[in-house]
Amino acid sequence: MRHRILKAITLIAICAIPTWANAQSAYRCGNTYSQTPCPNGKTLDVTDSRTPDQKRQTDAATASSVKAGDTLEKARLAQEKRDLAANKARPVMVVPAAAPKVATEPQPRAHAKRKKKTSPYFTAQAPREKKEKKPAKAKKTASGQS
Repeated sequence: MRHRILKAITLIAICAIPTWANAQSAYRCGNTYSQTPCPNGKTLDVTDSRTPDQKRQTDAATASSVKAGDTLEKARLAQEKRDLAANKARPVMVVPAAAPKVATEPQPRAHAKRKKKTSPYFTAQAPREKKEKKPAKAKKTASGQS
């Protein structure tokens, strides 16, 4: 774990070195920022205004965050290892595979009604008039009388 913290601090220091060595100015040109001067551009002060004490506090907070992250990672890996061991210990129930289905042609239904094709677009239609029902014919009986 110390090795990781040392690597993190070294990486931060290496990344910070170019900002110390680079004494370039930054310019604000309207709504954009640039390293090259522009007409009517304003020079900006981009130096680190923190005190050495504030910098130490920030570095300590970063190291603390790295340590907490490493602790959480170890806890997660241990939990995953326990879960994996628990899953291996459980008996596995094997379900036999169902017989593969043979592809058959769908049989047309004799009584199926054809579905009316409708447009995906809205079409205004007038309501249909109700048809008058014809009176049902009387059924003839076996004797021929109704």
